[in-house]
Amino acid sequence: MPFFTPRDHTYTLEEGGPHFGYSFLPGLLFVALMWLISLLSYLTDANLAFLGVMPRQFLGLIGVFFGPLIHGDLLHLLSNTFPVALLSGFILYLHRKVAVRVMVLVYLLSGLLTWLIGRQAYHIGASGVVYGLAGFLLFNGFLRQNRGAMAVSLAVLFLYSGLFYGLFPNEERVSWEGHVAGLVAGLVAAIVYGEGNPKPLHRPLEPGVVQRHVSSTIGPNYQHLYISYSVQPHSPTASYSYTYDPAVTFATKPTKHRSIASKEKK
Repeated sequence: MPFFTPRDHTYTLEEGGPHFGYSFLPGLLFVALMWLISLLSYLTDANLAFLGVMPRQFLGLIGVFFGPLIHGDLLHLLSNTFPVALLSGFILYLHRKVAVRVMVLVYLLSGLLTWLIGRQAYHIGASGVVYGLAGFLLFNGFLRQNRGAMAVSLAVLFLYSGLFYGLFPNEERVSWEGHVAGLVAGLVAAIVYGEGNPKPLHRPLEPGVVQRHVSSTIGPNYQHLYISYSVQPHSPTASYSYTYDPAVTFATKPTKHRSIASKEKK
């Protein structure tokens, strides 16, 4: 006889989820690709800036797909390496049901917004994606009013508070437009795909099911009451009563059909 408990109704990260370390694997692979492209560019002395986003030019849309993979120098590459791996890993671990959609939306929308509002120059680097991932984690907590998500939001504020400095036009070579576009993309992703408290999964009763109820009145030490259900064809006038034996704290299977509400006999 199958055993059915309230735990089956809730969704937790521990049940069937990937290991915490595995959540960082996709981000690390993306970072490895960034480094590989930068290494090949350095070895061949090739300038790949033309693969960046060129705002309001049709061919400049190619940068929406390739721009985050191109970086100007080693410092630029290092500044995006750890945030991409860390933030994408947290999103995959905490929001794995929507993580892929969130990251795809952030990746594409940050590039498209940069194409719309950016200066007439090639915009390269994964900074827009970093701002988008951080923005999703930040705004999701405040929008959902969930304690766990709020804790993540505060952690992002603490760890990446310096990101807000990049939202203003301070240096000519820094694409602050890409940063703003990424943050807006993160806000959109939080509105569309944000998650709060997990919703309970409701299942219909099946034949031969035992459900466990926690009772504070049975015995001195908060024991469990087990009730056996026998699922019958739907009948609006039929109801059942259960016999409870205090010695074994077990309710036996239903007795004869009755036309009054179900209740426990003591």
